[in-house]
Amino acid sequence: MNIIFNPQKLAISEKFKQRIQTKFDQGLGKLLKNYQEDLKVASLSIEKVTRSGYEIKFDMNLPGCPINIKDTHKVLLDGIVRVRNQAKRQIKKYIEKMRGY
Repeated sequence: MNIIFNPQKLAISEKFKQRIQTKFDQGLGKLLKNYQEDLKVASLSIEKVTRSGYEIKFDMNLPGCPINIKDTHKVLLDGIVRVRNQAKRQIKKYIEKMRGY
């Protein structure tokens, strides 16, 4: 799975990017193993918001099902895990829907 990072108002180190990449690969990579690599592209936008912590946006386009998730959390890694879990639920729902066709 390829993730395109769009940090706004903060800097993200390469080590932290790799950690995020492995979190998403572990959670979503198993669900999307039958899809081509060019379909496994997602955009992750992270913005530092002054009082509420971090705003995290996840966007991914699967055939017939765009996945758009927006969440805010005070701890960055916890927010990313929460976004990953929401994306995982939506992808599972999409796969179940496609099995009927």
